[in-house]
Amino acid sequence: MGSVAHGDEAITTYSMHVSSKYLELTRKKLELTRLPRELELPDERMWEHGTPKRVLEPLLDFWLETYDWRAAESRFNSLLPQFRTTIRTTSPTGTQSLRVHFVHKRSTRPGAIPLLLAHTWPSSFIEVQRIINALTEPQYVPDMGGAVPQAFHVVAPSIPGFGFSDASMQEGFGLEGTAEVFWELMGRLGYSEFVAHGTGWGFSICRVLAIRYPKACLAVHTVNPAFKAPTYRQSPLQYVKWRIAELTQAKVPLLSFGYVGSDVELRSGQRREDLGMQNEIGNRQPLGPALHRLCSLRPQTLAFSLCDSPVGLLAALLDVIHTRDVAPRPFSGRPRSPFLSPVELEMQQSDEEQVEVGQVPSGLMPQSPEYTTREDGRDGKRCTWSPTEVLNFTMLQWLPGPEAALRWLRRAYMDAMAPWYSNYIPTPLGVSTFLPHNSNSSTPLMWGTSFWDMSWVKRHNGRSAMLPGFETPDTLVIDLRECFSSMVEKGRIIFKVPEGYVCYSWEKTKAEAVRGCKRHSGNMAYVSVGMRVPGRREYAGGTAAQEASISWSR
Repeated sequence: MGSVAHGDEAITTYSMHVSSKYLELTRKKLELTRLPRELELPDERMWEHGTPKRVLEPLLDFWLETYDWRAAESRFNSLLPQFRTTIRTTSPTGTQSLRVHFVHKRSTRPGAIPLLLAHTWPSSFIEVQRIINALTEPQYVPDMGGAVPQAFHVVAPSIPGFGFSDASMQEGFGLEGTAEVFWELMGRLGYSEFVAHGTGWGFSICRVLAIRYPKACLAVHTVNPAFKAPTYRQSPLQYVKWRIAELTQAKVPLLSFGYVGSDVELRSGQRREDLGMQNEIGNRQPLGPALHRLCSLRPQTLAFSLCDSPVGLLAALLDVIHTRDVAPRPFSGRPRSPFLSPVELEMQQSDEEQVEVGQVPSGLMPQSPEYTTREDGRDGKRCTWSPTEVLNFTMLQWLPGPEAALRWLRRAYMDAMAPWYSNYIPTPLGVSTFLPHNSNSSTPLMWGTSFWDMSWVKRHNGRSAMLPGFETPDTLVIDLRECFSSMVEKGRIIFKVPEGYVCYSWEKTKAEAVRGCKRHSGNMAYVSVGMRVPGRREYAGGTAAQEASISWSR
């Protein structure tokens, strides 16, 4: 192992290696599994009572006969640069030191933006496995539009108690404690300013980061959020806008205020039931209200079952990820262009999928041996996971034990109900939605204007995704690039350039470049003009003495 610091703040490289004894114990528990009897229901109703035996039993057989954790472990170690560092936190109940596990990959591209990826519950850091390379090293193809895709420095920490991060033994450790740990981690890595992405409870972590550390967390992106309806008392202007849009069915452009027709349709039945399955600001409860209530209010009761039964944990997670069958052929044999991303291929070959806000950008997804696109359910109802993927997902919950994550969920739920959590914050928010055709499973996005500065929205019809990093990685990468790059270009987020560093600008004129550099770093003069990317002229701002340090070669 190597380290890049000394003392308590050392950052040490990390490789996953689970004890063979623990793997043997897991196998024994699998062999001793007693599956419950169940009702014989038709296929269309087999999930009404929970995870069906006909789905779980083949996975149990696969786990015993075929699944190879060591192969998965080796693959994750080779694909994901992992580290650990000790972070000390302070709370009313005392101080604690936690070893925090995280994935960190820096981009070699100029102008890369630090990006924090916060995973949700129940999930883990492996959410990033299909997107990390595309985010850090986007391809540039001069003959295909000349666009320079936005690059990112990616940091994906494990919430304390998840994956290979130490669990907090403080009862009050939840969203606030996690946000503090992530903020400390980003600062230790040299990222005093960053943007963040998260879904579900990961989105809640991002919200607390934006509330508690607004000078550090400059913008947030999320997928499929569920927002509370605006009230006249809390947000009178947004309430009036919503009522007008509802009365006009969002059919009058000047009176729609960003709402679309589907936002005001079918406001009874399924929609009201669905609205009851979320917290104050947007965490859809994946297990449904009853089981989610048990998880969040009585975690220790559930822990006795899930901590001792890998199959019980698998059954719960299957219900979360909504896996409806085991993929007999998980990879697509479709011929692939070496340049187009999977979503761009589909846009060429079919017009069934519509993007209602904006156009699919020409960002390119690098083709690598680590990721091959799978057919993802073009009916918009499901994304088929392979058996290995399901078990990898389960193992990352089984290895640390689910009890700490359940305790964390209880406190996170309480934090999300606190009055301060629902206050409006001026942090820019970007939103992508992935919903099946004719779906009303999401609240109107513009309800979020009561809580955020809604700056970027894109709706993808005909595709569903709960874990977009797993299920629609190609589209998620493109949306992240477009969202944050547009915020930078419009001046919605401004990164300060440290003194002594060069400020690069793609402004059209010298005067605009000077103004842009001054916004970023204060008193900085224009120095030079050149090209780091063929066909893309740039200005560089700094002091005259810095001109020699400017690099124009790609």
